[in-house]
Amino acid sequence: MKKIVFILLSLTIFACNNSVEENKKQEVLERKVEQVVERYSNGIKKMEGETVNGKRHGMWKYYYANGFLWSEGEFWYGERKGYSIIYYNTGKKQMEGSYENDLKVGKWKLWNPDGSLNKIIDLDQMLTSADSVKLELKPAKN
Repeated sequence: MKKIVFILLSLTIFACNNSVEENKKQEVLERKVEQVVERYSNGIKKMEGETVNGKRHGMWKYYYANGFLWSEGEFWYGERKGYSIIYYNTGKKQMEGSYENDLKVGKWKLWNPDGSLNKIIDLDQMLTSADSVKLELKPAKN
């Protein structure tokens, strides 16, 4: 009799554990994807992109109130990751480069307002304070 009770108890525990694991797997597989578009009061698009489970994911674009593209960049579940371009309000490029873990990395190109290339800054090299200001660098996360 004790063996039967032990077997039934073991099967019940095993079944509960499998149910909990299945629920966890289901939570991981569920993705709430939403398209986000925000507009200025004049109706011009302010930003657009997609969220996955409430976090920016994929390509996001931001616009000036005059309708010109302000920036476009990639996100990976809420963090900046990948290529990014920032524009002047005239539509000409201001800077471009890459992000990793929400921080600028590698080489960044900076342009003058007239469209001519101003400078290439390599973030793997020692930076001047002026270059840090130009790139609007933020401190590393702790």
